[in-house]
Amino acid sequence: MYLNILKRDLKRNRTMNIILLLFVILAAMFVASGLNNVVTILNGTDYFFEKAGLLDYMIFTQSGDGGVGELLEHSTSVSNFREEHCIWGSNDDVTVNGKKLSTKNNTLVLQSLEKDQLHFFLSDNEQLTQVKQGEIYITSGMLAKHHAKVGDMLRIQMRDVDMTFRIAGEIKDALLGSDMMGNTRLIMNSEDYQVFARSEKVKTYEGRIFHVATDDTKALASELTRASNILFSSDRSTIKMAYVMDMIVAMVVLVLSICLIIVSFVILRFVIAFTIQGEYREIGVMKAIGIKNSRIRKLYIVKYCVMAFMGGVTGFALSIPFGNMLIASVSAKMVLGNDNGHGINAIGTVLVMVLMVWVAYLCTGNVKKLTPVDAIRSGQTGERYRKKSGYRLGRSHVQASFYMAVNDVLSAPKRYLTIWLAFFLCSVIMLGMVLVSSTMKSKNLITCFGKESDIYIPDAKLIKMIVMKEDGKKQLKENYRSMEKDLEEMGMPGKVSMEIWYQYSCEVDGEAYSVIFQQNTETKASEYSYTDGTAPQNANEIAITPAIGEQLGIGIGDTITIDFGAEKRKCMVTAMFQSMNQLGKVARLHEDAPTSMVYANAMMAYQIDFADHPDDKEITKRVQKIKQMYDIDGVYDAAGYCVDCMGVADVMDSVILLLLVITGIVVILVTVLMERSFLSTEISQIALLKAIGFTNGAIWKWQVCRFLLVAIVAELCAVAFAVPVTKLWCDPIWAMMGATEVRYCFDPIKMLLIYPGIILGATLLTIGITAWRVYAIRGTDLANVE
Repeated sequence: MYLNILKRDLKRNRTMNIILLLFVILAAMFVASGLNNVVTILNGTDYFFEKAGLLDYMIFTQSGDGGVGELLEHSTSVSNFREEHCIWGSNDDVTVNGKKLSTKNNTLVLQSLEKDQLHFFLSDNEQLTQVKQGEIYITSGMLAKHHAKVGDMLRIQMRDVDMTFRIAGEIKDALLGSDMMGNTRLIMNSEDYQVFARSEKVKTYEGRIFHVATDDTKALASELTRASNILFSSDRSTIKMAYVMDMIVAMVVLVLSICLIIVSFVILRFVIAFTIQGEYREIGVMKAIGIKNSRIRKLYIVKYCVMAFMGGVTGFALSIPFGNMLIASVSAKMVLGNDNGHGINAIGTVLVMVLMVWVAYLCTGNVKKLTPVDAIRSGQTGERYRKKSGYRLGRSHVQASFYMAVNDVLSAPKRYLTIWLAFFLCSVIMLGMVLVSSTMKSKNLITCFGKESDIYIPDAKLIKMIVMKEDGKKQLKENYRSMEKDLEEMGMPGKVSMEIWYQYSCEVDGEAYSVIFQQNTETKASEYSYTDGTAPQNANEIAITPAIGEQLGIGIGDTITIDFGAEKRKCMVTAMFQSMNQLGKVARLHEDAPTSMVYANAMMAYQIDFADHPDDKEITKRVQKIKQMYDIDGVYDAAGYCVDCMGVADVMDSVILLLLVITGIVVILVTVLMERSFLSTEISQIALLKAIGFTNGAIWKWQVCRFLLVAIVAELCAVAFAVPVTKLWCDPIWAMMGATEVRYCFDPIKMLLIYPGIILGATLLTIGITAWRVYAIRGTDLANVE
């Protein structure tokens, strides 16, 4: 008998059962993929580094090993290390399909594939184990940036060596593959590599990459101050932080996954409770004929167990591709995964199934309280002791359709809270991402990269590393004057300068450190922004970032001894500033500090400050003129330079599009399923309205208006909370990058019109089509309602 009752119930309430099954599938898909993504993302870089074999400390040298190998051999803080040979080149040495390579960093690395080196991975996350002669692999993301593809030709012209290779694919590089590192690595066959290595003219560009296993990185860094020719040295945590831009995207996916989990559980609980309330009449009949409460509850528990199993299995299958889609933008450069396989997805699915049965059990708890008469009345006694809402018909001056919509929402706010929550959570995350993207594309972050100027030119065609020598400053000044002359001839007089990074050994309280210092000899230290203290006033004063202060254990008023090569100077810290260069691990020198280009390890962009202080529109025109004058592409205004430094604008746009699509899908599904649920219980009300003279159009407007009201309130709340919610999850990420005080860019067109408008438009279209079903209900249907 119970089996027959169950079969007939599934057939009779087919619409509501299908709706409930769809919600179970969505909940299982969101929860399973969300939990798996949470685990995968939280373990993201560590998992990648372990797979790649990245050790505790990395050292790059040029012109040989600079004595690093011998130092590591005898160091008591080193347990073991690997040494890799490489050749340093520049973008000018490489062409792809006849066009020069263009990357954020002008430095590229040539290496052969060896067994005992860092592991590289292909796009399918399989390890690169072999490179054929005449083929080459390039850092992930380079092909798309240069509109190239696998099979295209790449040419390397380095001094007296000229070789052409077929691009065999892209590699995921744990050490140099992040946007913040910005270096391009080219992996070739060992025989091809030896052609470069045997060249006497190329030997001067030969270097080493050391991977060191140590339990005392601070002591090792102090020991390395005795070595020479070190281009870069850092511990694993800094390399991990270089993936912070990718982790911003990952954090968005993480937050989105959590929101989808919350939405799934809330909607699932509502639909189950709503469905059971609609079956109170059947429950009343069963109680009236003598079926016990436990038997009735058991009948419904079995029903929902069957639906939970069907929805859970389907949701589990869909969660795998859906989860992969969410993290696709992050996994393009990283090997993401966990050691549990799809076990996390299975746990999420089981959680949804258990929750569904548990909610069903709780919702049927009222069965034992109801008498047969109460149950047959759908749980209502017909008595009400309070007003439904404060919005009275007598004081309303709007159409009846709008009044009924507002009254519905005010009378039963809990009923519409589920819709509001689904709309709000998805929208606030999407708008937060729009806010972050707008900030990255504005000039709000320019002081985190240096001094604000009118134009920046980081193009490798003009920036020549050859000036990094003893008399380099003189040659650099000649370059400044030459560019200023060119600008004046073009009717754009201005001052040209450049930020140079120097790496010097320092001493604090007897401890030795290696610190990167920034200096621009053509500007004054007082022209930069500082968060605390006063700008350096002379060559014996410096400014530091909080990251350097923490690393060296110093603050404002403390002194540090800097070895400038020709002399050692005691310098006082007079100010603190924020910087995203080197993830905040930099210091600033006064313009008169006795620096030498021999110790320079990086040259940033040429900066142009025009004498006539042009507006943004004029600066845009001059950017184009300078591009034509020097036949280069890398010319930017302040906002464009921020985009170039961050290097993830395209990724952010793709993530926003993904969030918009997911938000649209959630909005459409919630709207369709909730409206169908409402219509199934409001047939009698709609029939009565038609019987007393309401038109189909008026009833349709009633259905549409109440959903639009909830959606508008949700979007307004999302806009209002976008900044504080974004600061909550994004400020810690900015801080890790070195920016402690970020002013977000609120674009009113995007935040108030475009994205909320798309969501509201999707809601209107969906509810308009779904509510069209009211036209099929007739006034005579009132007699057919049980």
